[in-house]
Amino acid sequence: MTDAAVLPENSIEKPSVIIGKDVLELLSSSMYVNPLVIYREYIQNATDAIDDAVAVGLLPTIEDGRIEISLDHIDRRMVIRDNGTGVSNAEFPKQMLSFGASTKRGKLSRGFRGVGRLAGLGYVQKLIFRSRALGDPYVMEATWDVRTVKRILSSNQCDKEFDSVVIEALNLSKLEATDSPSHFFEVELKKPRRINNDKLLNEVEIESYISQVCPCPMRPSFKHKTEIEDILLNHGRAAKNYNIHINESADPVFRPYLNEIYYSDTKKSIVEENLQLIKISNLDNNQLLAVGWFVHHGYQGAIPVSAGVRGLRARIGNMQIGNERLLAEIFPEERFCSWAVGEVHILDERVIPNGRRDALEVGIHVDHLFVYLRSVGAEIARKCRLASQKRHRSRAIQRCLDKVNEKLGIIEQGAVSDHFIQVVRNDVDELLKEMQHYLESGLFDQAEHRSRKSEIKRVEKKINSAVAKKTNELACVPSDKREAYQEVFDLIYACSIDQITAKNTIDQILIRLNS
Repeated sequence: MTDAAVLPENSIEKPSVIIGKDVLELLSSSMYVNPLVIYREYIQNATDAIDDAVAVGLLPTIEDGRIEISLDHIDRRMVIRDNGTGVSNAEFPKQMLSFGASTKRGKLSRGFRGVGRLAGLGYVQKLIFRSRALGDPYVMEATWDVRTVKRILSSNQCDKEFDSVVIEALNLSKLEATDSPSHFFEVELKKPRRINNDKLLNEVEIESYISQVCPCPMRPSFKHKTEIEDILLNHGRAAKNYNIHINESADPVFRPYLNEIYYSDTKKSIVEENLQLIKISNLDNNQLLAVGWFVHHGYQGAIPVSAGVRGLRARIGNMQIGNERLLAEIFPEERFCSWAVGEVHILDERVIPNGRRDALEVGIHVDHLFVYLRSVGAEIARKCRLASQKRHRSRAIQRCLDKVNEKLGIIEQGAVSDHFIQVVRNDVDELLKEMQHYLESGLFDQAEHRSRKSEIKRVEKKINSAVAKKTNELACVPSDKREAYQEVFDLIYACSIDQITAKNTIDQILIRLNS
């Protein structure tokens, strides 16, 4: 049976498209799991505005751009302001009433879906936008009454459509521009919810999040700062960093990378001097799909979350996509993802973040990226295993040294028989061979090998010296009883699991005998 042609007279007139009120919930609170994402969304828009300001000559350079975050704990409010182009008085109402219709798509901006500004609706009581462009007479203001939004969304009214909710909950007004900057955009979030450790007003958590996710500059003291900047230099948005200040801090927020990785107050790993580079060509025209870097270090285990650096992280436009586990599947064992430190900057415009920016949209270019990165994951995993083996052998050498020192104490004590001293010496020889075996495993660099070898030679020399001297602490005991005491002391050592406790016991006996 062949398909029949559809005749014009048989066509059905399409009814009006209905967009219900629940779409607003989907675009706000349902889109974002981590409350701190609201900072990412508003900072992302601010960076695009600063880029535009540089492009049209309002700002000389990106370094002249400034993003200010003000946290007011008393009145419970946050303000995020940038000195970018701002939105003109004429365009402001249209932009505030535009949803999912961003004009940024196709313009290499970081945000392009036109819904990110709604991120705050799920977490505050009032969401206010203010802006002014150069030459405008007024500051325009848009205020969302979030309690009205929630009341409407929670009601059982099925006839409420998206636009009617917006009309009821959003108020537009104009303000005198007396003390306002000539061009700016700001978001004010009033009465945020108290979530967990009041994280939306917690300066430490906010800074930690921004430092990892947003396009912040590298810390000046980080040894690889210049080299990383050089890698990204000719790659557009990937190279751009912005000055983000919290509560008028003198220094901007820096990325969290340091020359040491702290596992605890007493345990740290040193970042190696050599930076490892990543370059991935795309599938069709030999242009770069991605560039990046990673650093080797001591690989002492999974890096704590609090360090803010664990994982090989993906970035687009120098904004992080997802979290530290986004690229976990490139490792032969996923646990090694938490041992790694590095970044992959995706340059190909065909690799796109999803709406929540917590993953990449599936496609052949993403598949190609992951296939290539598996070699990087394998290299890091190999280093992790070698570091683990090295720590195992280093601990084994130290255990042997501790045992040799225990046996040295027995010889120096001078209370056991010649036969038992020979038994101890034989044990020491076995321990020295074991240490030498671990040392020659090829896992230690020249300096470590030399240091450990010297340590082994020192303890071996002490053993030889103690055996040669062979002091006798039983001189105070009548000669006909010395052999009996030595046999008893030999038995105490032979029958004791804990040689240190046995030595302490014999030391006490010797003190009594010599008193």
